[in-house]
Amino acid sequence: MSSTSDNADIVPIKRLAYNPNTGKHELRAPVAKFIKGPIPLEWITRANALPGKAGAVGLALWFLVGVKSSRTIKLTGEVEQIAACDRKSKYTALAALETAGLITVKRRGGRGRWRRSLRYDG
Repeated sequence: MSSTSDNADIVPIKRLAYNPNTGKHELRAPVAKFIKGPIPLEWITRANALPGKAGAVGLALWFLVGVKSSRTIKLTGEVEQIAACDRKSKYTALAALETAGLITVKRRGGRGRWRRSLRYDG
């Protein structure tokens, strides 16, 4: 049976990459976060034309859709962090995106739970 100190030097396998030049597995550099596409240019253009932080909030939603691998996402404070805005700006931007037809909103009653889903009608 191994002790805690025996496991202290173990590196998670997901952080290793095979280097064919050395023939060894080495620590890999962290991968930068990115927005999974494709995102229609018309969608971005329309979102950026809206007032306030609508463009930034829209891109934050696209990022979360890519991370969650779902077109429907739960609205959390993570949107505010990614879009660099406060709660009021986020809700104003979401309302503008919904009014413009860039997102659809499914509201669930109670406890302020809202679900947002991105939709593009091309």
